[in-house]
Amino acid sequence: FEPEHHCRDCDCAKRCFFNFLSPETLKRFKAERRMRLYKQRQLVFNEGDQPQGIYMLCVGDVKLVKADTHGRELTISYLSCGDLVGDAPFWAGTPYCSSAETLRESVVCFLHRGLVEYIEKAEPEFSLKSLQRISANLCRSMDRVVGMAFRSAEARLAAFLLALRQPPVPNSRLPCHLRPAFSRREIADNLGLSPETVIRGLSAFQRRRLIKVSGKSIDVKDRSGLETVASER
Repeated sequence: FEPEHHCRDCDCAKRCFFNFLSPETLKRFKAERRMRLYKQRQLVFNEGDQPQGIYMLCVGDVKLVKADTHGRELTISYLSCGDLVGDAPFWAGTPYCSSAETLRESVVCFLHRGLVEYIEKAEPEFSLKSLQRISANLCRSMDRVVGMAFRSAEARLAAFLLALRQPPVPNSRLPCHLRPAFSRREIADNLGLSPETVIRGLSAFQRRRLIKVSGKSIDVKDRSGLETVASER
């Protein structure tokens, strides 16, 4: 897949992890990266595979999913345009500890090991930015574990809705500006709840006029009210 526009025309350049590259490094980055168009619900990589490089999500949304020995799945996190995918296992030299699956048609950029090592040597910021990103993700994961252990179902659901990314450009049809639309099952898997509990919670929030539900689309109408619910234990 070859993008119609170069990186300089990217609508999400400010979010791009590699927006700090020097002109010389960017030139090699463009020459050696590999862009691929993924369909909705297509796997980027499987849990247990050995990383051969780092992925970056240019357009669309991806979820990281962890499965147990019984085939039960739990959504670990959601990633959007500009985010790196699978970087922590790559640096650790271990197999992927989760699978990455697209939520919608997405464009994913792959950087092979040699290119990553070149950027690491050429750009002093790269190692620090990578460490900061992995550390931030670790902190979010710890907050998530604490939330699932001590928060009520309603509080978890409210926090999830508050975290939904809002389109930065009103009325934009660009894939990277669309609000992710999650099924009740996907929300339940993300929060460790049953779909029935999620359905009841959404209905209760809508009756209280905290949100408006239309199919898979969920609009937050009363953010302060949801924040109050999310802070409850």
